[in-house]
Amino acid sequence: MSKCEKPARAEHSGSFRIDVSPGVAIPDWSVVTSMAVGDALKAIFETCNWSNRWQGLSEAEWHTRCSILKTYARTGHAPSLNLLATATGISRENLQPLVMQLAARDIVVVDEDGYSIIGAYPFVDSMTEHRVQLDDVMVNAMCAIDALGAGAMLGRDTTIKSSCRCCGASVCIQTKKQGTALADFSPADIVIWAGIQYETNCAAHSLCTTMAFFCSSAHLKSWLASHPSKPSGYGLSLEEGFQLGKAIFMPLLTGGKEATVFS
Repeated sequence: MSKCEKPARAEHSGSFRIDVSPGVAIPDWSVVTSMAVGDALKAIFETCNWSNRWQGLSEAEWHTRCSILKTYARTGHAPSLNLLATATGISRENLQPLVMQLAARDIVVVDEDGYSIIGAYPFVDSMTEHRVQLDDVMVNAMCAIDALGAGAMLGRDTTIKSSCRCCGASVCIQTKKQGTALADFSPADIVIWAGIQYETNCAAHSLCTTMAFFCSSAHLKSWLASHPSKPSGYGLSLEEGFQLGKAIFMPLLTGGKEATVFS
């Protein structure tokens, strides 16, 4: 569908990228064919200052993050710091500041005391409207785009269960080919609003709250009309939203050594 209430047009064709690990860069432009997705990617990366988020990531930060994400996929929740220390071979004394560095980068989310991991994009411990089924494990995703990108990141087929932000109707999406292709979905006219909003150095509490599924273009338009401030963002088809999720998340469990997984 056409873009709605979008920010200033962004240049496309893979004109920017961020190196996050040796041989790994985001976004993955190979999965992007839509100009609207290219525009949305650039707006998200610039608004959230993702260059500062990802550049200069240490090997210890990278593999700690990978271990956290793979544990989410195995158990449905984040590891405790004690389990993370055991799995990574990093003492809790050294792991605590490492996790806080990841939180300062807005790569993981910690509780108010800073002692517990409660989220790591695209997953979160708390219940959300976006749930991703991975075989017999259900994981909460932070937003619609996170839910769509999770399977491709993990290389696993998924079933996404969510709802229309306007009317609450059920939205269900299945992926195939290790999470890289759409298999089936209902309703037939699913669209996505990819909002552009970033506050308090935490996408989970700002950007992610604005990215949602709608059961039709009409309901997206109705929802937008109900906001006098005219939210900034992009209206995307399901395929475009899927491209956006894959472009962001597919590279984020590749490169370097294999991450440790634990229960």
